[in-house]
Amino acid sequence: MPTAAVRRGSWAKAPDFADDPAHAAAVARATECDREHYLRGGMTEIECRTCHACVLVKKTSSYHTSVQWNAQARAKCNELEHIRRTGGNPALMPTCSRMSASIDHGVAEGIVPAESPAVDPDGYW
Repeated sequence: MPTAAVRRGSWAKAPDFADDPAHAAAVARATECDREHYLRGGMTEIECRTCHACVLVKKTSSYHTSVQWNAQARAKCNELEHIRRTGGNPALMPTCSRMSASIDHGVAEGIVPAESPAVDPDGYW
């Protein structure tokens, strides 16, 4: 079995498998699957019922909700804008209370699944 190559001239957290292209390709595919699952997988678009900002939402448990805001949504949200104007950091705020209510409504209506699947349907992880 080939050993993992260490990148020359730079620090590497993990080997690059330069001497084993098939292994390197498999690692790259698995990494992309992980990225898709954890960053975009299972996300549902929800629109705030107050300001009409659209965010991506995923429930991973009854207690955990991932919310991805983009610049357009942040610009529409008056609550986040108020925090920014008063010197606060909206990144440290869990989310807008009105958006939270809209997300809860989306879960109650079945628009947002109550929990994302725990198993990768493609079998990559």
